[in-house]
Amino acid sequence: MTYVQPDSLFLANDVRERIQSVRTDGGWHRIWRAWVRPAILIFLIWTAIGVFTVAPDVFNGFQWHIVAGRVIDAWAWALMTPAFFMIDRKLASIERHVVRLTLLFVLLSVPFSIVHTYLTGILLYPIPAVWWNPLRRHDFFVYYFIGSFQVYSALVGVVYAFKYYNRFLTSQLQLERVRKGLLESRLNALRLQLEPHFLFNALNTISSEVTNDPNLARDMIGDLGALLRQSLDCKDRTEITLAQELSLLDHYLSIQRVRFGDRMEIGVDVDPEVLSVMVPSMLLQPLVENAIRHGIEGRVSGGKVTISAWQAANHLEIRVCDNGIGLPPDWRMEDSTGLGVRSVCERLAGLYPGPGEHRFAIHRREGSGTEVEICMPLSRTRIEAA
Repeated sequence: MTYVQPDSLFLANDVRERIQSVRTDGGWHRIWRAWVRPAILIFLIWTAIGVFTVAPDVFNGFQWHIVAGRVIDAWAWALMTPAFFMIDRKLASIERHVVRLTLLFVLLSVPFSIVHTYLTGILLYPIPAVWWNPLRRHDFFVYYFIGSFQVYSALVGVVYAFKYYNRFLTSQLQLERVRKGLLESRLNALRLQLEPHFLFNALNTISSEVTNDPNLARDMIGDLGALLRQSLDCKDRTEITLAQELSLLDHYLSIQRVRFGDRMEIGVDVDPEVLSVMVPSMLLQPLVENAIRHGIEGRVSGGKVTISAWQAANHLEIRVCDNGIGLPPDWRMEDSTGLGVRSVCERLAGLYPGPGEHRFAIHRREGSGTEVEICMPLSRTRIEAA
């Protein structure tokens, strides 16, 4: 004899399995987030709206049935809000067609207003003191209908104002990300444009020593290899620490020291507190290279290049000075076609675009030589310790 379970037992088993699944899979938490918490939030918001609308009447004397009437009217909207959002979700595909969307919401305002009027009347019916109930006095139906239409229109306006504002913020964020990506690409392109230029000049310097002094050329090639290796380690970063930038510069200066010997003196005066400050990568090398090529190299007796950096208020100050032959009498930075100066100027402008946020100037020194002056922001996020 075969025993067959009744359908009710199958249903009970299915319910028990679903409850067990909810308990084991963290379903209660999902239900809380998806249903319970939004329902509580909607209820509290509409309660606050009801209290707000009845506040002027309370100042003339508290009457509980008036307060109850306004709050229950708001609760009726709370019960209808899920249906409103469900319809709004269905209409998401035509949100870009403003005219069609407006016409649909105008048409929907009629059934929404009617449903709200009758729902409010049903909720208020147990309170005889609310004599203006549209189910008790039909002459108040139009009054409730117009009020429901106004609240419905305000609800549509508020919801879509928030939606379009949120989209505006999202689009602004996406635009800012695109701008940042373009800026980083442009800065990397400038740096990559600078590196072959530097490499070409360094190889020319080395090639001039290959025949005269092969051992010297070999040492210069070693320094160049170390410089390129360290530069590759920083290739994906727009900014590096000042300590890393000075390390890159040191390899370049090693090549120049071998070449110039006693004819060139290098001075580095950097405050240890600013070594962790972030600066654009390959910032100092083109400036020092210009000081050597256009200042020191033109003097038979050579000269000195000094690199200094310190903190001044909320800024990092950097100076690259030389006592070379100086700038031509008619030289102006606006007319400069040199890749090094143009690259440094454009990268500083790209990284610090705000008015007065950075300063880059080249001017003649008193006596002889040239001074390059750089000023850039120094914030707490750019240093390890304030």
